[in-house]
Amino acid sequence: MFDRIRAFAAEHADEATIIEHETAIVDLQSGATVFDLDKAAATYIVEAKEGVFAVVASATSHLKWRQLGRALELRQLHLASPELVRERTGYDVGEVGPLFLGGIRMFLDRRLLDHDRVYCGTGDAHHTLSIAPRLIVDSNDIAGMFDGAEFVR
Repeated sequence: MFDRIRAFAAEHADEATIIEHETAIVDLQSGATVFDLDKAAATYIVEAKEGVFAVVASATSHLKWRQLGRALELRQLHLASPELVRERTGYDVGEVGPLFLGGIRMFLDRRLLDHDRVYCGTGDAHHTLSIAPRLIVDSNDIAGMFDGAEFVR
């Protein structure tokens, strides 16, 4: 997966860059040593009665999944199991990025579009993708957008 993302970043060099770091990014605390957390985008793989989806939101937001599910018209929305995440995306939980998600439709927090760049997972804890949020939109099947501020605990 990482090789595909590296090639994607090289192909879109004006809008995407791979950042290599010694610190393994495994949570927000380790992320804060490498990049501005206000610009961190987390990709969650979720399940609902309607199927499997990706939700890309500010990594610092603690989303209210039940409320978000109602707003997105998804019934029984919950985080997918680590096994399902791996099976459907090829990523391990905690390293999921917003690219090459195996055809999974995406819901995006529109607040991310306010940034020139956001920081995302690459499938490798020692590499972070800095990407223009519009490129995330252009590279995915967007099922809808939401305002993450409305669904924060």
